[in-house]
Amino acid sequence: MPRRSLSKPRRPNSNSGAAPSKWQKARPAGRDISRILDPAPRVERAPDGDWYVQYIPSINALKTYKCPECERPIQPGVAHLVVWQQDHLFGVQRAIEERRHWHERCWATRRFW
Repeated sequence: MPRRSLSKPRRPNSNSGAAPSKWQKARPAGRDISRILDPAPRVERAPDGDWYVQYIPSINALKTYKCPECERPIQPGVAHLVVWQQDHLFGVQRAIEERRHWHERCWATRRFW
């Protein structure tokens, strides 16, 4: 059985200066798990039709949107709702293309035309 050469130094346990392996990489801290727990939008019935309503937590709100009710911006980092019609005249794809981002309060107190 071959023996290990004593002239070679052993490799240190830490990877000083080297990139961490996939096992050593830290997971991102503070991630919101609400997408895992409630990934599907809920359906809300209203006098103006049925609507898919998807909650967007503040950690996942990365862009600025304009609320269609109050016409004020929804800033990045603000929890809000994404809403689209369930029974759109031109189909599901068109409904998704026409989805809108709403403040939670604005959606709850919206006016029906």
